[in-house]
Amino acid sequence: MTAVILHLSDVHIKSVKDPILKRAKSIAACVFSSLPSASKVFIVVSGDIAFSGQADQYGLATTFFDEIRSAIVAEAEVPVSFVIVPGNHDCDFDKNNGARKMLINNIDESDDPEIDGSVIEICTSIQADFFAFRNALENNPDAYGDALWRTARYEVEGKCFSFECLNVSWISKLKEEPGHLYFPVDHYKAKKSDSVDVRLVVLHHPLNWFSQTIYKPFRTFLRQTANIIISGHEHQANVGIVHDAESEKSAFVEGCVLQGEKDLSDSAFNVVVLDIDVGQFASTRYAWSGDMYKPTEEGSWADYHDLPAKRANPFPIAESFLERLDDPGAFFKHPGQTNITLSDIFVYPDLRKVGNGEDKRRSFISAQRLLSPEVTADGALVEGEEKAGCTSLLFKLYRQYHGRGFVPVLICGKELRRTTDAEINSTIKHAVEVQYGKSYVEAFCQLPTTQKLLLIDNFDESSMKAADARVDLLCRIKKRFGHMVVTTGAMFEMREMLDGDASRQLLALQHYQLQPFGYILRSQLIERWFSLGADGTVDEATFIARCDQAERLMDVVIAKTVVPSHPLYLLTLLQSIEAGRSGDFKESALGYYYQYLLTEAFQRSGVKPEKLTEIFQYSAHLAWEFHLHKKSELTKDELREFNDRFSKHWVTVDFSQRLDVLLAARVLCQVGDDYKFRYPYIYYYLKGQYLSQNLSDLDVRAYIGHCTQHLYVRDHANTVLFLAHHSTDEFVLNSIAESLHGLFRAHAPVTFDGDTGGIKRLIEDAPKLTYSGESPVEHRKRRNELQDQLDDGHDGLSEIEESAPELSLIAQMTMLFKTTEILGQVLKNQYAKIPRTRKVDLLEDLFNGPLRAIRDFYSYLEKNPDALVAEIDAALLRKGKVDKEEDQKAIARRVVASLVQFITFAFVLRAAQSANSDSLSQDVRDVVKRNPTLAFKLIELNIILDSPKAIPRQKLKQLHKDVEKDLVAARILQIMVLNRLYMFKTSEQDMQWLNGELTIDLGIQHAITYQEKRRRLVK
Repeated sequence: MTAVILHLSDVHIKSVKDPILKRAKSIAACVFSSLPSASKVFIVVSGDIAFSGQADQYGLATTFFDEIRSAIVAEAEVPVSFVIVPGNHDCDFDKNNGARKMLINNIDESDDPEIDGSVIEICTSIQADFFAFRNALENNPDAYGDALWRTARYEVEGKCFSFECLNVSWISKLKEEPGHLYFPVDHYKAKKSDSVDVRLVVLHHPLNWFSQTIYKPFRTFLRQTANIIISGHEHQANVGIVHDAESEKSAFVEGCVLQGEKDLSDSAFNVVVLDIDVGQFASTRYAWSGDMYKPTEEGSWADYHDLPAKRANPFPIAESFLERLDDPGAFFKHPGQTNITLSDIFVYPDLRKVGNGEDKRRSFISAQRLLSPEVTADGALVEGEEKAGCTSLLFKLYRQYHGRGFVPVLICGKELRRTTDAEINSTIKHAVEVQYGKSYVEAFCQLPTTQKLLLIDNFDESSMKAADARVDLLCRIKKRFGHMVVTTGAMFEMREMLDGDASRQLLALQHYQLQPFGYILRSQLIERWFSLGADGTVDEATFIARCDQAERLMDVVIAKTVVPSHPLYLLTLLQSIEAGRSGDFKESALGYYYQYLLTEAFQRSGVKPEKLTEIFQYSAHLAWEFHLHKKSELTKDELREFNDRFSKHWVTVDFSQRLDVLLAARVLCQVGDDYKFRYPYIYYYLKGQYLSQNLSDLDVRAYIGHCTQHLYVRDHANTVLFLAHHSTDEFVLNSIAESLHGLFRAHAPVTFDGDTGGIKRLIEDAPKLTYSGESPVEHRKRRNELQDQLDDGHDGLSEIEESAPELSLIAQMTMLFKTTEILGQVLKNQYAKIPRTRKVDLLEDLFNGPLRAIRDFYSYLEKNPDALVAEIDAALLRKGKVDKEEDQKAIARRVVASLVQFITFAFVLRAAQSANSDSLSQDVRDVVKRNPTLAFKLIELNIILDSPKAIPRQKLKQLHKDVEKDLVAARILQIMVLNRLYMFKTSEQDMQWLNGELTIDLGIQHAITYQEKRRRLVK
C-alpha cells in the first residue's frame, strides 16, 4: 500500500479573480492514478498560501483546498489530511510594529541571539490569520508543538508518519534577502530522538536563505532528522537524495509555483508516492500544458528510489565530546563563517592497500571504503604521516557509524598501558563514560559486539613497544568489538607485529597507507572552502574563478617532494588566500606563506616573538651546513659541532635546548640516531635565506651559477626556486636569464610571421576544432581525474647532473620548463623591486625561450617530414584495428597534425602562464609593443584568455584577422579560445559573439547551458 502526497506551494491567493481558483479539479485529477493503492492522501502546502496574509485571502484558500479534497474523495474513498506551513507571503506586514522590527534587527546582528517565548510571540504576531486558517483546515487536535515547530502524526498501514511543520518565516521581512533567516534549532534537539517510521520536514524557505550562524547546524539537524525535506519558495521543482558526512542520506522535494505573478503559464506542483511496504518513493512534477496538468521529466523521479532510513541511536554523544569530534585540528579563519568545524572542510582522503604489489594511482581507494561495516569487521590499520589527517578520519568514522546505530568508542594509543583484561576493561569503560556519560557504561557492556566499533588513534604511542605485547593487546581488545579501525604513524613497524605466531588472529586486518591529496581531492577541498559562507550572492563564474586561482597557487606551493599535500597545509594556504582576497593574494605572497608555516611552528614550540629572527638565522645556517656535508642526515655530533661554530661566530646557543626546539617545531626529525629536515620545503626555504644573505661570498655565487646551469636537477631547481622568494639581486636574475638564453640557442624564436610554411602541410590534416559544450565544472573534474591517473609521483626532475657537454633533449626540455617557472616566480614575487625596463627584458627572455623550443621542434619535423607519421602508422598497423591502408595513413596524418598543434599550444601556454599576473600586465604590453610579432601577441592574448577575465573582443578580433596569413597561428588561436570556454564560465553574449566572429564550431547553441544556475544548498 502507498501514501500519496500532493505537494502544493506558492499559491499566492490574492482575490476572487485569481485564475488558480478554477483549477482545483484539474489539480486533484493528477492524483487519481495513484489512488487505487493509496491508504492515505496528504495535501502538503509548503507556504505562501496567501498573497499578503489577509483573512479574506485565506477564506478563498479554504474553499479552493476543500474543492481539491472533495474531488479526491469523490474519486476514491481514501482519507485526506492537510499539512500546512507558512511562507513569507503569509505574513500580514500591515501589522509589523516597531517592537517586531527591532527584535528582528537584533537577531540579524547577533551570532547567538537569545530566543524565548516572548520573542517568538511578538515575531509571529503578524501570522495570526494564517494560524486561524491552518487550524481550521487541518482540523487536527492531536497536532502539538509551538508557533515555530508543530508536529502532526498519522498512522498509515501500521506505520507512524510524522510531519514536522516548521515556521521559518517567523522573522521574514517585507523585502526578503538570502542569508538573513534564523531558526532556534537548539530548542528542538529532542525531536531527533522521537521514534517514528517516516519523518517528513516541511518548511517554506530552502536552507540557503538562512544566516551563516545557523545554516550549518540547522542543515545538519534537519538532514539527520528527516527522511524527506519538503520546501518551496524558489519556484523551481527538484527532487533528489543527498549524502553528506554528517547525516547519511536524506531526500528532498522542492516545490513549484502554483500561481505566479502574471498568469498560470508556469503553474506546477508535485505528486509524491511512498510505497510503505518496500520503503521507496517516487516524485512526479505536473505542469500546466494547454488545457490540463501533464507530467514532466524535469523535476521528476518517475522511477522508485529507496527512502533514506533514519535511526535513533540510544547512545547520544556527550556535548563535550561532540565539540572534540567537530575540532578541525587547527584554528582556521574564514570571512564567511565564524566557527569552522571539521565537517565543514573534511574530504575523505585516498588510501593505498599495503601488500597488493601496486603503487599506481589507479590502485588507490577512497577512505570512504571504511564506512562499510563489512570492511571494519575484519579490522583496518591506517598508517599515515604526522598531521596527514588520520585523527580527523577517525572523527568522521565515529560520527558516521554512530548515525547508523553503531556505538563507537575512541581510544588514544597512549591510554593503552597494560595488556591485562582488567586494565583493558577499565580503559574502555572510562572512554564510554567520557564520550556518552556514566549512566551508559553498563548498557554499553551489555551490547552485542556487532554493534560496537573501536577506533584507536596513534596506536604506536602506546607504552607497549614490544611487538608481541602489541599483538597481544590488539587481539585482546579486538575480542570486545565487532569492528575496529586503528591509526599509526608512518614509522610504525607493522610487519614486525605480524611476523610472530601470536599474530595469526590479526591476519584478516587490512593494512592501508593514507595518501597525500591528489588533484581531485585538492579540488574538492577548495570547493568546500569557498562554499563556506555561501549566501547566493556569488555566481558560478566567480566561484569557478576563485577555485581556479586557488588550484593554480596550490599547484605551485604543493610541489611534488617539496611541501606535503596534506589538508593542514592546503587549508593554511586557502586561509591565506581568503584573508588576502582584498589585497589580491597571489604567487607574490608565497614566500610569506612558507615563512608563516615556519613562524607558526616555532611559536607553537615556545619560541618568543623577539627570538624568531635569531632562530631563523640559526636554522638558515644549519640548512647550509647540511648542504656542505652533501648529506640529507647528520649525526648528533655533527650538529653539536655546527652549534659550537655558530655560537663562536654569532651568538651563544645551548645545543640541547635548541635541538629540542627544532624537534618540537617539527623543523627537524630523528631518523634512527641521525637527524634531518622534516620536509624539503623547510630545508630549501632556509637554504634560500642563507644564500640571499651571502651573495657577496664568491663560493655562494659560484654555487648559484652552477645551479642555474643545471635546473633539470631537483636539488638545484628547488634551491634557485626558493632563493627567488628571498632575493631580486641582479646577479641572481642574470644567472637565471643566462640559463634560459643557453637553451635551444641554435634556433631563433618562432614568430608565426611567415616562418611556419614547412609545418603548414602537417597542420592541414588536423581535424576541425569543435566545442562539445561541456561545462567548466565537468571539464575540470575530468581533467583532474586524468591528472591523477597520469600522476606517478615523479616531478620530472633528475637526481644527478648529466656528464655529457651537451644536454640531452629531455634535460633541455625539463630545464626550459623549470627555468621559465622560476623566472616567472621571480617576476611575480618581486615585481615591485625590479625596474620596469629590466622586467621588459626578462619578459622578452621568458617568451623567447619556449618560442625557440617550438622552432627546434619544427626544424626536426621539416628535416624529417614523414618520420612521425610513419611511427604512428606503424603503431596503428601493430594494433590491427584499421583495415584499409589508406584509412590508416589518413588517421596517422590527423594524429600527427593534432599532436603538432597541441605541442605548439603547450609551449605558448607555458610562456603565458609564467607571466600571468595583473602586476605584470603593463610590462607585458610593453614587451609586445617592442616585439609586435604574432607569437608575442598570441602569448599576450593567452595570458588574458587563460583567466576568468572578460573576453577582449577587440584584441581577439584583430588578432583573428592577423593570423589568417599563418595557418599554425590560426589553429593555436582557436585552441586558446576553446581552452577558455572549457576552463571558465562564458556568458551567452560572448558565446554568440565568438560563434559569429571566429571559425570555431560551438555546436547547437541550445545544447549549451548559458544561464547561471543557483547553487541551492538544500540539495
